[in-house]
Amino acid sequence: MTAKDAQPLLPEPTTSLRDIPAALYTGLAIGVLGFVVSISSTATTTVNGVQTTCSYQDYGAMIAAAVCLVCAVAGIVQRRKHPYQYPVKQWIVIALAGVLTALAVVHALRGLAVIGGPC
Repeated sequence: MTAKDAQPLLPEPTTSLRDIPAALYTGLAIGVLGFVVSISSTATTTVNGVQTTCSYQDYGAMIAAAVCLVCAVAGIVQRRKHPYQYPVKQWIVIALAGVLTALAVVHALRGLAVIGGPC
């Protein structure tokens, strides 16, 4: 094996914010917007003036949950496939993906009215 055939060394891992994959920033932005934007549906049934059933779904929160999960996976994949373009330390990417996963869980619970909701 000659020097020409050798793979170049990976760059030194950094903690710079500019080296973080853009998908993670996008996911964080959508995760925050998910608390503000709401596309919801409420259905109630009343019998003799008494509410008997109530159903609530927030589709905006469900969409935010799905986008957060997709962005978390995309950020990890980008970092793994392009280490020269994203030389940030791997633990930072994993931590941000964990935050996005937690946001996705919260938004999914909000979307299904387990957390919050009028019912």
